[in-house]
Amino acid sequence: MSLSNPWFIAAVLGVLGVFHLEIIATFLNLAQFRHALPQRLKAIFSEETVQKAGEYAGKSSQLDLLRSTFTVGALVLFWWSGGFDWLQRWSASWGLNAVQTGVGVIGLLMLVQNILSLPFDAYDTFKIEAEYGFNRTTVSTFISDRLKGLLLTALLGGPLLALILWFFQTQVHAVLYTWLTVAGFSIVMAWLSPRLLMPLFLKFKPLADGPLREALLALAARLKFPVVDVSVVDGSRRSSKANAFLSGFGKNKRIALFDTLIEKHSQEELEAILAHEIGHHKCRHVPQQLILGLLESGLMFYLLHAALQSPAFFQAFGVTGQPLGLGLVLFSILYQPASLLLGLVSSALSRRHEFQADAFARAACGNTPLIAGLQKLSLDHLTHPNPHTLTVWLHYSHPPIGQRLAALEA
Repeated sequence: MSLSNPWFIAAVLGVLGVFHLEIIATFLNLAQFRHALPQRLKAIFSEETVQKAGEYAGKSSQLDLLRSTFTVGALVLFWWSGGFDWLQRWSASWGLNAVQTGVGVIGLLMLVQNILSLPFDAYDTFKIEAEYGFNRTTVSTFISDRLKGLLLTALLGGPLLALILWFFQTQVHAVLYTWLTVAGFSIVMAWLSPRLLMPLFLKFKPLADGPLREALLALAARLKFPVVDVSVVDGSRRSSKANAFLSGFGKNKRIALFDTLIEKHSQEELEAILAHEIGHHKCRHVPQQLILGLLESGLMFYLLHAALQSPAFFQAFGVTGQPLGLGLVLFSILYQPASLLLGLVSSALSRRHEFQADAFARAACGNTPLIAGLQKLSLDHLTHPNPHTLTVWLHYSHPPIGQRLAALEA
């Protein structure tokens, strides 16, 4: 490690720069609670609700700050004490080939990361979320979810990771082959996830025959959106927060509504929420986001290839040699600022798409039910009524509630 090494400088500035930017954004966002709300929002958020939302945001932010401080501190300590070079020398003694060693190193580090984050996740779920009436997750469900997640990561991610490492180990055009493989894997998972993976965590059952089912199917038919099934998801087993989503391709679309959403919203509001989700498909938002994601992954693999070819890149982390698997881990650290910048573009596009989907739903169902549904969702989730612009840029895939209402009422 040397100050004359540009990879080292970039890594230090990236890790510490992103960390401090997040701190600044957090404090600016919390300070927004001291400002008076626009008149439109005062009619929705009472002083008591704003105070409660501020307390909830404050406690969540304190935990996030503690988590990120611990994570960055542990990373820098491990890095600057020669931990990565020790890991390289230890993994080399396993007697495995480069691909097997790489999968083992990455799997080990992911396991350690999950273990270290477990106390923060548990405190968030069973203390903060429970204190504000959101958590309904039992300890057994909490543990089961994480074990299932680790198992799926090993079964699905392990072979994919091995193939990626093999490409970079043996193929001249590794960037192209890796990009095509990841693109294909993403498309397959988009089809497979709601059918095989999500049911491992959530229970889906058909929505019972009745006025609501008939109304939703009639709306889908009126909007020329083919639907083969309407399901109810037992989201209430984990949280009181509500959600809805659409899945499937072509003529095999499926509607999924969380039971908490059905409990808290009228039939007209549910129709408007469904129309919003249909609007995403009608406006071709899904392929746009997919294309943007593929372009970003192509850039990422190109930069990864450049890093893996540079001895100075490994030297920036105190590593001797050019170990393939560890190189992917080190690159993920270096890539943070680029990921943040590209995320700004993705989030901005996503917020634009939300406005368009709202406009589609307004044309399909009118203003009143959609506005009422959005207001209820914001209140039920204790959403920040007026977040700071920097936080919106960095983290909001949906526009703040005030902007959405203003656009609908325009």
